[in-house]
Amino acid sequence: MKHSSKNILLVNPPFEKIYEKMSMKGVAPLTPPLGLACIAGSLLRNNHKVEIFDFNLHESSEEFINKLKEFQPDFVGITFVTPLIKEAERISKIVKKINQNTILIGGGPHCSSFPESSIKEALLDIAVMGEGEFSIIDIVNGKNLEKIKGIAYKKKNKICINQRREPIQNLDVLPFPAYELYDLKKYKTPLAIARKNPVAWVETSRGCIYGCIYCNKSVFGRNFRVKSPERVIKEFIKVREMGFNEIHIADDSFSTDIKRAKKICDLLIKNNIRILWSTITGIRVNQVDLELLIKMKKTGCYRVYFGIESGNQGILNNIRKGITLEQVRNAVKWSKEAGLEVAGYFMIGLPGETEKTMQQTIDFAKSLDLDLAKMSITIPLPATEMFNELKIKNLIKTYDWEKFKFYSAPSTIYNHENLDWKIIEKYYKKFYRTLYINPSFILKRIKSSIKNKTFFEDVKTALSIKWI
Repeated sequence: MKHSSKNILLVNPPFEKIYEKMSMKGVAPLTPPLGLACIAGSLLRNNHKVEIFDFNLHESSEEFINKLKEFQPDFVGITFVTPLIKEAERISKIVKKINQNTILIGGGPHCSSFPESSIKEALLDIAVMGEGEFSIIDIVNGKNLEKIKGIAYKKKNKICINQRREPIQNLDVLPFPAYELYDLKKYKTPLAIARKNPVAWVETSRGCIYGCIYCNKSVFGRNFRVKSPERVIKEFIKVREMGFNEIHIADDSFSTDIKRAKKICDLLIKNNIRILWSTITGIRVNQVDLELLIKMKKTGCYRVYFGIESGNQGILNNIRKGITLEQVRNAVKWSKEAGLEVAGYFMIGLPGETEKTMQQTIDFAKSLDLDLAKMSITIPLPATEMFNELKIKNLIKTYDWEKFKFYSAPSTIYNHENLDWKIIEKYYKKFYRTLYINPSFILKRIKSSIKNKTFFEDVKTALSIKWI
């Protein structure tokens, strides 16, 4: 059945509010959103007209209003995370004021976790739960909403929630992300976390098989699904041809299937495809070996990021991280042997945390040969196991989603079971002072920044960080 072409405007809300309390605000990236590029690719393949409006590139709503009047979209799709639900509501009001008949579709982790409240709070007509590439086509092509899996929708005065759509098993069937819809010159990632702009996100897999209690898996789930190594190579080539100079891997864990990860590297080497890349969303310390890391370095990977979280084994067990401190040490050591820079992600204020365990995390981080380290105070994100446990214990203090920023001090969000927030914040600041304000780290960073020609950018970043 042939469907008439529709106009769809995809919208990325301003994410400044997510980072406003962040100590290392100076390293917040600005990259073309991958999720919207994937949805756009699916729509374009079905002969619809698509444009993307990224609020992070615009000073006011006037340009958005002008875009609505000029493009006259039949549908507006908004992607948003939990703390940006008010922004989604604001965008929805603008859209409906311009044209009441425009259909508003929401997607992302919050819609996937709370479809009914998302529709109510963000004033949506439809909320997509989970992966959106197939659901959006059914919606835009005019399929009866009652028969579309993976959506919730308004029907007169009630909200209907349909059966969830099965995860896409063969990711090779997906079109290439439509990065051509972005003006790449307008995007810049700070050189503290990138070597060469512009930076593209590339997804090689979806889903994480692990069950960390702080992680929301409402979009991609725990079922690990992949793009074939051959398809991944094509995406690397495609983004390079489009003018990107660096790739950041978007997977929950690139090396879950270590043989596949090695094959991707082998094909990159065989086809002589060299482009700078890093695993910025993190790979697991129990899913790497020296052989893989050496292969990654040969292909242009220059830095690996590990989710380490804590320097206390009991705390790691509490959060069901599924790793050991010995695995952390080995992964960092092997990465260094392979010639890679190493960044570590840490969390503080985890369940069961004490002053002693927080100090152990600082000491452990300092003992590792890290080039970058990032600490965040634990936020119980909605729909996670941690959030649900705190809710049962009556420790959640607010359901104002705007307060659930990833880098904010969460004293207004919940009560920690056994620690005062002032104590947690003290160790949070101590982490950064201990790791970054010490002669050996400063010397290592200066050498690295001179070698990679990022010295002035590093100084600028350092001056932007709240050290105390």
